[in-house]
Amino acid sequence: MTLDEIAEQIWSAFANKDLDAFAALLADDVRWGDDDNPNKCRSRSEVVTTFARLLGEGVDGQVTETIVGVNGIAVCLHVRWPDPGEGRSVDLYQDYLVTDGRVTEIQRYDDRRSAISALSY
Repeated sequence: MTLDEIAEQIWSAFANKDLDAFAALLADDVRWGDDDNPNKCRSRSEVVTTFARLLGEGVDGQVTETIVGVNGIAVCLHVRWPDPGEGRSVDLYQDYLVTDGRVTEIQRYDDRRSAISALSY
């Protein structure tokens, strides 16, 4: 699968809240979160469980942009939290680093420039 195809699949999985389609894009040992983060994920099942928990809590993430780079895809997410965080929303970037057609790492960035720069190392 090409990076462009993976970008389309990520967009579709978020739009449809399709965790099975999202899981199919992930490597078995995908990493998400810094090593010192108590909520870090170190496997496909941990990433999917975390996304499922967030969806269950009413968190909504909409992909508003994807940028294909050398090593993966930068995704801009517009994230909205439910009550009591009514009105809480934020745009953030996540890089989906890809090796052999699978997402091997998800990294968060607060701005577009940083997310894009990280894809070209």
